[in-house]
Amino acid sequence: MLNPPDSIKNWGVLGCLWENPRNQLNSSRHARGGVDKTLGIYITMSVRGKINRCDDFQTPAEAWKLVESHIALKDRKVWCPFWMDGDITWDHKDIIHSNKDFFEYEPEKWSYIVDNPPYSIKEKVMNRCLDLGKPFALLLPIDTLERKYFRKMIEGKRFTIIIPKDRYNFTGGNNKKNVMFKSCWFCFGFEGLKEGMVFE
Repeated sequence: MLNPPDSIKNWGVLGCLWENPRNQLNSSRHARGGVDKTLGIYITMSVRGKINRCDDFQTPAEAWKLVESHIALKDRKVWCPFWMDGDITWDHKDIIHSNKDFFEYEPEKWSYIVDNPPYSIKEKVMNRCLDLGKPFALLLPIDTLERKYFRKMIEGKRFTIIIPKDRYNFTGGNNKKNVMFKSCWFCFGFEGLKEGMVFE
C-alpha cells in the first residue's frame, strides 16, 4: 500500500486514492497505455522519453478560463512553451509562445508558466519548471497525483490542484475524434492561492 506524504493526507478524495487499495491505479497497465474507467483517465505510452504524438493535444478554451479564474494573470507575461502546431486557444494579452526547446530555452523576461505539456514527458517538464524557480500551472492527468515522483516533488512545497467539474475534450495528435480524459491544473508558487485541492 502506498503511504501518502503528510501534505496530502488531509486532501479528502486524494487521500483516499493512496489509502484505499481498491482506488489505486494499476501502474503496470497504465505504463502500457490504457483507460481507467473509475477515474476516467487516458494514459498514452511514451517511447524512450520522446514526445509521443498521441499526447500532443490542443488545450480547450474552457481550461484556460478556469485557471484564469483562480490565478491573477492580468498584466503578467505568461510563457506557454509547448508549441504543438503553433495555434493557441487562449486570448491572454501577453503570451510568449514560440517553437523553442523548453529544456534549452528560457525567455529573457517572463512571470509565469501556464500550459498543457505533452503528458509522456510530464515528470521531466515538472522538474524543469521547479528548477526555473518561478510560479507555474500545468494541465496534467489526474493520475499524476499518485506518481512516486510527484510525491517527492511536493515535499516541503506548496502545491494547489484545481480539479474541474467536467472532463475536457482534447483534440489533436493522430486522433480524428475528441479524446476525453480527466485532467486538472497543477499550480505551484502563486501568491494567494490556497494550498491543497480545489474542486469546481
